[in-house]
Amino acid sequence: MAVARVVCPVFIGRESELSLLEDSLLSAIRGDGGVVVLGGEAGMGKSRLVRELARRAERLGCVVMSGTCSEAELSLPYLPFLEGIGNYLTRQDVPALRERLGPAAAELGQLFPQMGHAGAVTADPMMSKLRLFEAIILLLTDAARSRGLLAVVEDLHWADPATRELVDYATRRLRSTRVMMLATYRTDEMHRKHALVPSIQAWRRSGQAQLLDINALDAQGVKAMVTCIFDEVEVSDEFRDFVHDRSEGNPFVLEEMLRDAIDHGDIFRTDKGWDRKSVHEIRLPATVRDTILQRLERLQPMEVEVLSAASAIGFTFDLATVAAVTGKPEPAVAGALESCVNNQLLEEADRATGRYCFRHALTREAVYEDIVATRRQQLHARIAEVLESRPDWKAIDLAHHLLMAGSYEQAVGMCVAAAEAAISARAYRDAADLFERAIPHVKDSVERGRLMCRAADAYWNNTETLAAKALLEQGIADLEAAGLTVEAAGHRLLLGRCYWELQRPDLAREQFTRAKDVLETAGPSEALAVAYVRLSGLEVFDSSGDYGLEYAQRATEIARASGSSMALAWSWNFAALGLVYTGRIAEAYQYFEDSYAAAAKGGHDFQMRNAIGNAAWTAIHLGYGRIAKDWADRYTGVPAESYSIYLRGLLTLHEGRVEPAMALARTALQGARDAGNDKNVWRSRVLLAHALAEAMRPDDAANELPPLSSRVENQDSVYDTAARVRARLAAGDAQGAFQAAHGFDPTRADLGSPADAISEAAMSEPEWLRSFVERLPNHPVDWQLIRAEVARGRLALAEGRLEDAVRTLGRAVMSFRDEGFLLDAWHASRALGEAQFNAGATEQARALLEETIAEAESAGALLAGKLARETAARLGVEVSAHVAVVEPQTRTADVGPTGERMVSVLFADVRGFTEMTGESAPAQLADRIGSLQRWAAQEVGRHSGIVDKFAGDAVMATFNVSGQTVDHALQAVKAAVAIIDKAALVDLPVGAGVAVGPAVVGRLAKSANVSVLGSVTNLAARLQAEAGAGEVVMSDETHRRVGDWLEAGGYTAERVTLHLKGFAQPVTAFRLEARAGIRA
Repeated sequence: MAVARVVCPVFIGRESELSLLEDSLLSAIRGDGGVVVLGGEAGMGKSRLVRELARRAERLGCVVMSGTCSEAELSLPYLPFLEGIGNYLTRQDVPALRERLGPAAAELGQLFPQMGHAGAVTADPMMSKLRLFEAIILLLTDAARSRGLLAVVEDLHWADPATRELVDYATRRLRSTRVMMLATYRTDEMHRKHALVPSIQAWRRSGQAQLLDINALDAQGVKAMVTCIFDEVEVSDEFRDFVHDRSEGNPFVLEEMLRDAIDHGDIFRTDKGWDRKSVHEIRLPATVRDTILQRLERLQPMEVEVLSAASAIGFTFDLATVAAVTGKPEPAVAGALESCVNNQLLEEADRATGRYCFRHALTREAVYEDIVATRRQQLHARIAEVLESRPDWKAIDLAHHLLMAGSYEQAVGMCVAAAEAAISARAYRDAADLFERAIPHVKDSVERGRLMCRAADAYWNNTETLAAKALLEQGIADLEAAGLTVEAAGHRLLLGRCYWELQRPDLAREQFTRAKDVLETAGPSEALAVAYVRLSGLEVFDSSGDYGLEYAQRATEIARASGSSMALAWSWNFAALGLVYTGRIAEAYQYFEDSYAAAAKGGHDFQMRNAIGNAAWTAIHLGYGRIAKDWADRYTGVPAESYSIYLRGLLTLHEGRVEPAMALARTALQGARDAGNDKNVWRSRVLLAHALAEAMRPDDAANELPPLSSRVENQDSVYDTAARVRARLAAGDAQGAFQAAHGFDPTRADLGSPADAISEAAMSEPEWLRSFVERLPNHPVDWQLIRAEVARGRLALAEGRLEDAVRTLGRAVMSFRDEGFLLDAWHASRALGEAQFNAGATEQARALLEETIAEAESAGALLAGKLARETAARLGVEVSAHVAVVEPQTRTADVGPTGERMVSVLFADVRGFTEMTGESAPAQLADRIGSLQRWAAQEVGRHSGIVDKFAGDAVMATFNVSGQTVDHALQAVKAAVAIIDKAALVDLPVGAGVAVGPAVVGRLAKSANVSVLGSVTNLAARLQAEAGAGEVVMSDETHRRVGDWLEAGGYTAERVTLHLKGFAQPVTAFRLEARAGIRA
């Protein structure tokens, strides 16, 4: 006798994985969200884990959104988010939601029309995409505002590029939110060139996402599944090992093989229960594919036809579409689908809408791959016909099925339409892929060339410079061969930009010049103005301020003549740079302001960010920290990209915050690498090397510092000379530092930078230093060049002109401090201290050097502190000892000798447990209590405590048994909160009591358990008895010790007076609602 379905009815063998997922969910509820990526081979139980976690999330009151990536080669951008968020929006008050989201609602309009009019795609596509991403994050955080959100993205290995990018973005943006994003992927799909592999590797390396792998069941897990499926008490070791070996511990494969064994009569039901043939007689299929295909052989021909059509439609499908594709009546198709459900091939996805899905992706793959190629093409062609006949058809779906049908000419138009829709949705990589799918099937060379340039534009907008360059080179050649030189010239501007990003400014200049020469013949245009802007930039980057200003002014004229507000705003930006390099700094910053304001007004995001970046970078090198910070702060509210992060890191380093600067440099570096932007990779490596040198990590700095040969523009030496000098100084190589300084051309120091670092390395070579200072740019400057002043002050010190040295260096140090550039002040202060000492102001020098050492070392600027110490030692000035970095004490659960110490005691138990015993099955209740005890042990251990005992539903734990933990009260309260939250996952209402007090702690006999003797245990037990479900009642002393933590988190505990058994006087206590979003 066969059974309808062979599916394990209970969750087996994944307790540890589920526990980790529960921890992440509870952390998110408390405001510490993030992304968890669950990997495993097909059939290992990822979806089952997701469903179990979703059930727990709903039990806790969380919002759950869920979406699945499509296995189709072409699919809608952001498909799982469209599915999950779309379903969520159907249950919301959309006008109220729009009001809460503000301007972000318009950004969402492109994907979700009910959110309102879609925001326009601006001239800066990258910013448009980042704003969309920010809007989606804002919507998720809004959904999570009450009790948290679980957002599920299944089958990430099939994700479209836009979805992959959005998930990656979420890994950086969901910290400090109540959102947990859980993504699943198949590890067996991860071949070396799979598009998801770089992301997985980056997440593993950076820790931005938590990666969790789910492995095969062991033999005992397989045994447990078999006993549950057949409701048997025992399974022989022989059969256990047999099915474990054949299924390789894969739960899906195991269920499929057992189903096959039943269908073949190898396992059968008797009057006494289930029985089987001997393992030698059982013939299980070699693979799960064979298992599925054998089942197909037992279906009726029409059922196979229906199933085959469904597999061509996709993993999910609806009754009406299958009926239309097969041409069969809907009732007959419904019957066939029902038979497939009974045969464990399909499942009902939504009974109300008639939607079905394959039981597993492996099932669909086996069915689809068994269809002969010509029949597949016929099915896809028919599906395309059916979809096109409907009013709600989508170009992406038609493109997919037309391509699979071999109808390439028809597919081209649909690919282009789908690509344009993807661009509107800011899914640039999806658009590029679609253009590339169309290109091979376009016969006309002009149209093919245009599509190549459009694909290149999409790649570049997705920061994939190399891919864009290759397509532009070919597309431009096709256009020029057809005589379309002006059209091609417009694309040369982007090709030139690609070359510049790839560290080839020579080739970039060639492209910009060729474009300019052709565009001049067609009269004023935006493209011509942009050509002059690009050429202005190359001149400025090569320290040619006059030529840069001339090109920028010509760009301004053309922009006005052509009516381009974008080019006009941009031209002012580069006019500002030209003015800076000719000494007219005040005028330059007015141009920066005009450029920024015009770009912001016109919605030209790239030009706005470009003005911010150029103005801030210039101010940093001028030494004006307050101006630099004012400009960098304008990035607030603008989604971060690699250059803006680099710039914040550079500013942070000069402010003397070395470790944060190092972290920002690493983030910028990874972003630049991901984007394939070699220029920003180079800049970020220089910044990281500089920060490592300042932290006295010379070997690491040397490893990061790009070789001298990597310089491609004169401006590059302004970027990297200080880093090279400081890296050698950190290594104790004074001669190497001088060599790094010696290679800098002083005529490039129009901003004064890096004259300060160069002079630091050249103090032993006064004649060379004089030559260097005399060759610094001498054009009139309307602002003080602070870094050049440092060089002049050091020269005066080296030449013995002490009065000049004290005055000049003193002014520079004061300026750096006023501007907030403490790192620069610390480096210059040691020269000032030496000048003061040599001038006779020994006490003033000692105080300055000691202050410099203390400030620098406490901030982690160890190189500045070391150099100041060396100066003091050389002068014979006695300064304070090294500032020690105090490492936190290692917590330990070692008990140590028996004795009295201050401890925190936690009691927790289940409210209404007696009633539960009469309402729940004993086995089920035992399982829940077992889970509670397991979680309690985990949380107590995690918070440096020990479990004294479990007594049924009750837990007692002690913190600080070693006497070495200072914050034991806080750890006890956090553990109580965590236990209560985790217990809620299995509907166990737990209350807890925490008390602090002295107790005798120790092992009262050899090998005995730890004993805790004192009234504090009684107090904790009595407080626990007063706690309601989800509450922690803590003693007055406990509250005093955790009060700052509660206040910092914005939480309050209700003060209560309790009359407790065994206590003569009323007891003051505090009642805390544990499940109120408190971080544990």
